[in-house]
Amino acid sequence: MRRIPHGPVRPGWQLTNFSLGLTYNDTELPDGTMLSYWQEGPYYDFTEREITELETAVSTLRAMCVEAGDWMVQQCPRHDRETRRTAYFTSVCNPNTCYLAKIGIPEYTHEQIIRTWYDGDADTWQHTDKDLDGRLPVQTPDYSPSIYGRFDLWYNGEGSTPRLLEYNAQTPTSLVEAAVIQWHWADQTKLTSHPWMQWNSIHDRLVGWPADGEDPADEGAWKRNIRKLREARPWLPEKPKIFFAYETSETSGEDRMNVAYLMATAEEAGFPVELIAMSQIGWDVAGDRVVFVRKPGDEVNAEPIDVIFMLYPWEWLWNEEGGKAFFRNMADPGKRGTVWIEPPYTAALLGNKGLLPVLWNLFGDDPERSKYLLPSYFAESTKAASLYSYAKKPVWGREGGSVTLVKNGDVILDNPTSYGADGLFVVQELCELPSFEGLEGTVHPVLGAWLVEGEPAGLGIREGVGKDGLVTRNTGHFVPHTVGAE
Repeated sequence: MRRIPHGPVRPGWQLTNFSLGLTYNDTELPDGTMLSYWQEGPYYDFTEREITELETAVSTLRAMCVEAGDWMVQQCPRHDRETRRTAYFTSVCNPNTCYLAKIGIPEYTHEQIIRTWYDGDADTWQHTDKDLDGRLPVQTPDYSPSIYGRFDLWYNGEGSTPRLLEYNAQTPTSLVEAAVIQWHWADQTKLTSHPWMQWNSIHDRLVGWPADGEDPADEGAWKRNIRKLREARPWLPEKPKIFFAYETSETSGEDRMNVAYLMATAEEAGFPVELIAMSQIGWDVAGDRVVFVRKPGDEVNAEPIDVIFMLYPWEWLWNEEGGKAFFRNMADPGKRGTVWIEPPYTAALLGNKGLLPVLWNLFGDDPERSKYLLPSYFAESTKAASLYSYAKKPVWGREGGSVTLVKNGDVILDNPTSYGADGLFVVQELCELPSFEGLEGTVHPVLGAWLVEGEPAGLGIREGVGKDGLVTRNTGHFVPHTVGAE
């Protein structure tokens, strides 16, 4: 892993990147200066052995996260069938007995978090015996598609071991630049004749590979997941319409373009699609269903939503007014409720920093797996107090908000925001990002390892500059990479 500070500069690269979807390249800083998000010129180069090491780390970490998700679910009383019945009208979850409650997730969401996690596992979820007093519907396995995610890793090249910083399991961005922009950059600069060129199979894994036959291995994520969904819900049409929703209050255009790119991959895979705003998702009271509202207030004539991808945090949605209706609809025993991509478990079990102490608790004593982790604890624990150098992170936080770095007992970086207002924090042993010297000064890369359907799919690198760059924020840069550059 080496950083090349003086790579080729393509003529008209700004217009090329814009035409490929990077419409949010320029960021205005508080002092009025403009910052280019994409860095044209510098790039990182990796060896095949380093990429293999990263792929192994991603596969191992993903398997560990699945085990951690199982553990978290089993700490919730509602994972047990009998408790689900007897506690239908009562509260059984509190921070002392339920991990989901400990990290602030409303109890009304727990059953659907658990169900979407266990979907397809008949032995765990299915039951056909009668419910007490006929109050609860019989639940059967469904299918809750999960398409993509991103591990943020510390890595400093061969001789070091990749370490997990966090798992962006529900709403990761930087997808356009990782999947499309840097691929075209590598193709246009011709820096390598290596057949890999770069670690980047994101687009092919989403859309599918060209094939002569009907081999399911060539289907791609969208075709495979919708096929499995239709097996659970045969009433769906062969090619159900997939809505793609983004939050319009994000004014840079980053959310919109990341969602638009995912929508384009689903369309390329053969599905009808439509791009909508989160504010256009409504609730039809009479029909008891989630709908797409084309005109404000016209829920009666709105279009039912069977399948939707949303780039919007579940932890926001389940605390909003419409959350309870959406979760009740999701629980429809006839499987006519809306299917959400990504499902709620991606935020509740994997996409928050509460995952980190669970992973360390489960695997901290396993040398083959703990090497990919950093010791992590809840901030109020006694073990956390034993750390003198650590990163303090809000359980529910984004873009480095409210992250504090402490080294030898002294605060070296603080980034106060509204995140963490609930008082839920974890501490993770400090592992400062690697340092490279560039024209911009000292830069600190974090490696974003992409997963498609839980499988390693590619790499995107963001870097911060100077001391503030030790925490990756929305003012960081995206820098492309190659494998085996000449």
